[in-house]
Amino acid sequence: MVASSFLLALSSQRGENDMEPWPKIPEDVVTWFRTTFGEANRRVCERLVNVPNIRETSLDDGLIEALIPDSAPRLLPSGAIVRMDTHNIGGLRRLGAPHWDWDFPQRRRWETADIAILVFVYRRDTLIAKKIGLLQSKRLFPTNQDVDDEDEIGFLHGMNAFIRRDGHQAAAALHRTYRFDETCAYSAIHAGDRQVELIDALNRDFGKGVYYLLYTPPELPFSVDYPLRQRIRVEDMPVGNRVMDADDVHRVLAALGDGQSPTFAQLQAGSGARNWPLETWASDLLLTCQVGQQFDDSTDDRVRYFLERRSGPIGAALAASITLSEEA
Repeated sequence: MVASSFLLALSSQRGENDMEPWPKIPEDVVTWFRTTFGEANRRVCERLVNVPNIRETSLDDGLIEALIPDSAPRLLPSGAIVRMDTHNIGGLRRLGAPHWDWDFPQRRRWETADIAILVFVYRRDTLIAKKIGLLQSKRLFPTNQDVDDEDEIGFLHGMNAFIRRDGHQAAAALHRTYRFDETCAYSAIHAGDRQVELIDALNRDFGKGVYYLLYTPPELPFSVDYPLRQRIRVEDMPVGNRVMDADDVHRVLAALGDGQSPTFAQLQAGSGARNWPLETWASDLLLTCQVGQQFDDSTDDRVRYFLERRSGPIGAALAASITLSEEA
């Protein structure tokens, strides 16, 4: 397998244990990121419950959009300055044709992650540390399994579907109920799928970098009736969008038959303590180097391989820059 061979070659290079220790991140930086990602979590939840059949790629777009208002450089009380740069070329999973061979040059579709979050730490003008966390996003399907699919042909045809309308409107499109509960499945995750093998290979050979971002309503059970009377507002999120360790997800899949999808309840039972709100994973764990992979100049090619190729799987990236104060 091309992807696995490349990663095996990289695994012989200098590892994370040989790098400089990760610098201490000021508590107000961690708090700022926790608040920023918490608001992004809420806004993506709100998008999901107002359009409960929305495709996963549009939720990815929503996450990046929710972070943009806080991307300008911000001076914090500790003297640290934080800044975020976002890049979103959006939904590359949808680009192509259903039956093409994705493994010939320039058409590869690794399907290992959808969103990359990079952290760069500076002291004055000097870059002293950097790391990456990768998120493979999946959404919870309602009980009726009614979710917009990734229509590759329709995507290639552009706006034709908007212009060439059917002469009759189906009443079912206007009047329906979307129900979510703990028996609902993340139906785009499949036991025995090649994607599982590729994620395991990357985490083994590159280092533990890929986690699952699970788009989930703010609470369960949750029900949405069409037509809406007004926009649904989300405040409290006892559930919401969560990040899970890929090993735990794959352990649950190993107990299922090929092609089966894990339910919310199954993943909750199989995740233990490694089941975090998005903002906890991004701030308390990624920023403090408890998850993700640290890298340096000697291993930059590992990261460039996934980020610099437009034919790659990652459609969105967030680069968080932290400039520490001179006293830090």
